[in-house]
Amino acid sequence: MIINRSKLKFHETFQPEVNYIAKVLSLASNNFTGSKFDVSEVTGIPTGMQKGKVEPSIKYANYMGLVSYSYNKGEYSLELTSIGKEVFQQDKYLHESITIWLCHYFITHTKYGAPQWSYLVHSGHLGFINEESSDFFHAQALKTLSVDISFEELFGVVRRSYMDGFFNSLDFIDWTTCIKFKEITENQELTYLYAYAILNSWDSVLPDNIEITILDLQNTIGFGKIFGLNDEEIEFVLESLSEEGIISVNRQLYPPTIIRTYQTSALIPLLYSKLL
Repeated sequence: MIINRSKLKFHETFQPEVNYIAKVLSLASNNFTGSKFDVSEVTGIPTGMQKGKVEPSIKYANYMGLVSYSYNKGEYSLELTSIGKEVFQQDKYLHESITIWLCHYFITHTKYGAPQWSYLVHSGHLGFINEESSDFFHAQALKTLSVDISFEELFGVVRRSYMDGFFNSLDFIDWTTCIKFKEITENQELTYLYAYAILNSWDSVLPDNIEITILDLQNTIGFGKIFGLNDEEIEFVLESLSEEGIISVNRQLYPPTIIRTYQTSALIPLLYSKLL
């Protein structure tokens, strides 16, 4: 895998910030078009001639699955994705935990996510028992991504986003001198997000499969890694999704296979329906 160095630096060393992502979401709801200076004037997100938080915030919102954009002659044209429309209707200030998990799912997506966030979950996650040093983690990433870049440049913003930033509330990872992924129990409020994540990833990485195995779910989709679920918790999730009629699991085969009974898009209006 070869990653363009500039693509790794899209964030310009700025973390994602909830209030700025929410402001980009609001602009996109009005199909806003304008320069980064226009965005700054309307939203108050700071920007300058060379650097600033407007462009990283737009790119974060895009990687988080909320906003699509085009850039032409110095102007950004923003619009909401189908997911962004639901988030804007249900939680436009991004206060709910399910919204942060949704953003985490998209930014770590194996095909469409931000490359260093995607690497963290899908390549760097070696299990819940072991912890590894940041130096080893960094060295392995340089080999996989075929870049020569410092730890701070590659993972500094990612680490801070989980330790004290946008994703901190998820309690997903412990990352000081060593990195350790935390085990998380099934959350019933996330039932339809789990379902959406499985089917959406299935569509993108296994599009020709009418059914998948549990091994596909674990290894190719990386479902447990994304949500911090060990094998037992994955089984609980599959049972919940079966009870909801979203999937069926054939345990007469080995490995067991999963058959879908919903279209991915049909789950979007249901994402927030389990909130108490």
